[in-house]
Amino acid sequence: MATDSIDSFFQYVDERKQLYQDRLAEAVAIPSISSELDEHLVDIERMIDWTAQHVKRLGGKYELRDNPASTLDRPLPPILLAEFVTDPKLKTLCVYGHLDVQPASMSDGWDSEPFTLTERDGKLFGRGSTDDKGPALSWLWVIEAHHELGIPLPVNIKLLYEYVRR
Repeated sequence: MATDSIDSFFQYVDERKQLYQDRLAEAVAIPSISSELDEHLVDIERMIDWTAQHVKRLGGKYELRDNPASTLDRPLPPILLAEFVTDPKLKTLCVYGHLDVQPASMSDGWDSEPFTLTERDGKLFGRGSTDDKGPALSWLWVIEAHHELGIPLPVNIKLLYEYVRR
């Protein structure tokens, strides 16, 4: 990527800071709590669907796979597999992330509602904002920036999103 491309890339990202924060706020608001699977399986599935719709919007291919550890007595959320660019001449980067979170409540010591993204002193707080929704989803925004700027991705990208059994 040439220096002017790098500069335009970073400018693009900076100009969309609020958009990325709004998307993160949407993701944080989904209480995809894996350790309370009986109550939150639908939320984890909603988080996976939310992510899949962004993959689709960005022109990626995706599929949902049954979790191999799932049973009739204990259904588990599906695994989301996605890919962008499928050029056999390029190397492939595989990114793993999880879209679930652990329980959180004000009584746990949170200074603000854990499922509402809150900015304090230039920092964002919300369950999953750093572990792992924020980092896992940021790959989609990088792909989006490349697409919008007409900068080809230098690698094939495969994403694997699942929930972490606790």
